[in-house]
Amino acid sequence: MTNQRLTSAWIALPIALLLFSCGEASHDAGQEDQPAAAQQEVSKEGMMPARRQKAFKKIFHAVPSPIETALLLDRSGIRFDAGALNAVDKATGYATTEAQAVNLGIYAGDLSYSVIFNQNQASVDYLNTCRRLCDGLGVGDIINADLIARADNNRDVRDSLVSIVTETFYALNGRFRENGMEEVSGLMAAGGWIEGVYLGTRGIDGSTADLQLRIAEQKMTLDNLMGLLDSYESTEALDRMKAALEPVEAAFAGVKITENAAAATAAEDGTVVISGGPEVEFDDATLTAISNSVAAVRNQYAQ
Repeated sequence: MTNQRLTSAWIALPIALLLFSCGEASHDAGQEDQPAAAQQEVSKEGMMPARRQKAFKKIFHAVPSPIETALLLDRSGIRFDAGALNAVDKATGYATTEAQAVNLGIYAGDLSYSVIFNQNQASVDYLNTCRRLCDGLGVGDIINADLIARADNNRDVRDSLVSIVTETFYALNGRFRENGMEEVSGLMAAGGWIEGVYLGTRGIDGSTADLQLRIAEQKMTLDNLMGLLDSYESTEALDRMKAALEPVEAAFAGVKITENAAAATAAEDGTVVISGGPEVEFDDATLTAISNSVAAVRNQYAQ
């Protein structure tokens, strides 16, 4: 494959979503206009708690998040591959906070993948596996018996399961912050991102151009992730994660992203078509390097 130049575009975005985004931006702008004394103090790690929460959400929802990666794979016609997932019976071997946090993110990716591909029993199994890791991290009440029952009762309703997964991991992030374990959120976000890209790059050679583009776009998400990890006070676990991601950064260096002006037009059916946006340039060798480097990091933590 020769060098690819692809323009990122978001098609048929509902107007309501666009208005919600604009409203959120206006709210943030209003906060910036407040006097400095009224703003939240910067933590010792160098990032305001509110800003760190926003950064976590940006990473969790970045394209492709675990849920979005699974949706892309589904639309690409790729079959569910149970062998690509991290085995549930390995969860008991993750004894340290570092291993539990990263693999909680990895299992979140596997849970999302199972949900999107309507693997009902696997979805319940991975939710229970996440619960076991939460017990080890002291937040076992987040994924409690009621939530497991709720997921089991909605196992045939994919949208409901997607909502349950998303809500659960926001709740976990909030609890980690309350418990003074914000860095655990960062490690969990890293694990989720790693697994999402890992699943997205299995069989990358035969994947669609759309999926390849979305993988290449992850260069921007990786920048955000590294910024989040850098915002924390240095710990051995965070330093190991950042070091492990260095080869991934090197692989993504082969992706060239050129910012272009985006244009939005309204359609008669009540949707907004956003065209233009960044031009993403990459080639086969770059995608292969990304795939191999992400697999190495994922297998390092999931062993």
